[in-house]
Amino acid sequence: MIEWNKSTNTKSNSTSDYIRKMENEVDDLCDRLTKDSKDFDAKLFFDTLHDYIQQEDRLLYTNITNYIFSLDNEETFGIMQTNLDHVINYMYSDRFRSEHVWKPEYKNQRNPYERTKRTALKLWDHMNLAKRQMALFKLQDADYTKVVDEKMQSAEGRLSKEMNGQLISLVSIFTALSFILFGGISSLDNIFAGAKDIPVTKLMIVGTIWSFCIMNLVFVFMFFIAKMTGLNIKSTSDVNANLVQKYPLIWWCNLVLIAVLMFSCWAYYAKSENITTEIYNWLQNRSALYFAIGTMGIIFIVGFSALTIYKMSKMKE
Repeated sequence: MIEWNKSTNTKSNSTSDYIRKMENEVDDLCDRLTKDSKDFDAKLFFDTLHDYIQQEDRLLYTNITNYIFSLDNEETFGIMQTNLDHVINYMYSDRFRSEHVWKPEYKNQRNPYERTKRTALKLWDHMNLAKRQMALFKLQDADYTKVVDEKMQSAEGRLSKEMNGQLISLVSIFTALSFILFGGISSLDNIFAGAKDIPVTKLMIVGTIWSFCIMNLVFVFMFFIAKMTGLNIKSTSDVNANLVQKYPLIWWCNLVLIAVLMFSCWAYYAKSENITTEIYNWLQNRSALYFAIGTMGIIFIVGFSALTIYKMSKMKE
């Protein structure tokens, strides 16, 4: 709990007699407000405050705060607030206008009572501000513990809910992914079970179709999981990007698989029409040319791949 010295005997460290005089007069104003409301004279207090403002120009808010903090009970503050309310009501009444008639001596001269009115309103505001500060300072350790417990219970419930949701999501993802992968591996095992009796071209066609289906099935599964969990699996944050720009990897993989499938189908067609036999016979009669072309093709592919990798390694992020 925050502790502070409630004694009003402690004055400022200033050695100025003028400031000490102001402190005594502000304390006197506060003492006047603590009188019984039946004996309190709003006109007398306003006149006293007006004389003070005419001489000293402003209030010392530090003394007002110390005075409020030094009150022993709520009743005394209630009396002060009630008396000051009477003063404010008096300031804006017909009685005040009749008792404080003011005529300027020259044009544009300001009414000095308006300044005192503003000071009374500032006094009311500062009194209530000091009271509010004192109420906050008086909070006990139990009050802080209660507030912290309430906040912790709310945060604990929210955190527990989020953790349970994330745990369920992880278990669901792992289970579904396991079914997809192990099911795909099992189906692939069945495909290669009779590999000895299946032509290579047919095996390539079936394997490519299997890879295409499994890869897209895993992608669709991850896409919906990302939607459920709020994760972002896009390659770009541009809202105007198309599907290819958002998911380039799956499109490139599909392109490669479709290309392999098309070549496999074309090779199977060529073999079925015995076109490959004629090509083989033609190349057999020109083995030196075939060797040279094959060697140059391999060198070109390896060199082009090495150059591409080298350029990518030197490229800036």
